[in-house]
Amino acid sequence: MPDPRPTDRLQALPPWWRRYRLLLVVALIVAIAIAAAAGAAQARIDAAIMRADPATILGSADLARPALVQGHAGFVAHCASCHGDGRGDPTRGIPNLRDHDFLYGSGQVAEIEAIVLHGIRSGDPRGWHLAAMPAYARPLPYAAEPAIKPLSPAEIGDVVEYLLRDRARDDAAAARGQAIFAGRGACWDCHEPDGGGNPAVGAPNLADTTWLYGDGSAAALTATLKRGRAGSCPAFARMLSPVAARTIAVYVASLPGKPA
Repeated sequence: MPDPRPTDRLQALPPWWRRYRLLLVVALIVAIAIAAAAGAAQARIDAAIMRADPATILGSADLARPALVQGHAGFVAHCASCHGDGRGDPTRGIPNLRDHDFLYGSGQVAEIEAIVLHGIRSGDPRGWHLAAMPAYARPLPYAAEPAIKPLSPAEIGDVVEYLLRDRARDDAAAARGQAIFAGRGACWDCHEPDGGGNPAVGAPNLADTTWLYGDGSAAALTATLKRGRAGSCPAFARMLSPVAARTIAVYVASLPGKPA
């Protein structure tokens, strides 16, 4: 049997459809136009974010809010699985992004953006990979620097006493640990002679009360000295658009708030 003619098919539709089909068509056209306008507006905002000096975005009345909204969504999707709400996890050496103790760089948007794109020890040649923490209990503590020799358990204990010098139980051991720190242990090379750390290589400050791994106890420090540390962050350059990476960086830069 031949298909019904178009007019017959229209007649078969419910009466409300025949009555309101024009309104529905108009509503659909309006919805498409609104979506297109919203997309164009978002494209303009994204372009403005990419043209702006990254350091000025948080202070911009026009760009801060859209960048933070987009950056928060990107952070939740790609970063929160490790960093949670930004407070990190010292059991895994995941830094707290809400304080002002910066492990890499100084907390600037451009520095964070580079980490988001290229990572830390991620295999990306543009990523951060200047040094790692030697494992002093191994025969070869640090393959990148064979001159660094292992330490005995007693020597590791001395270095721990030095690192806990404000709480040291054995001043003589702390003095021996200081000599190792400044001498054959080569700890000063990354952490600086005063233990203040070096954000250019991602060496944490050992002279404050913020700890990347563990709780700053003798047991936690001993584990770090014995096993070494080499935390990593993935590179998202192939997964994220440039504007997504930048807005995540803007969001992360906002987490610490203004310094006290």
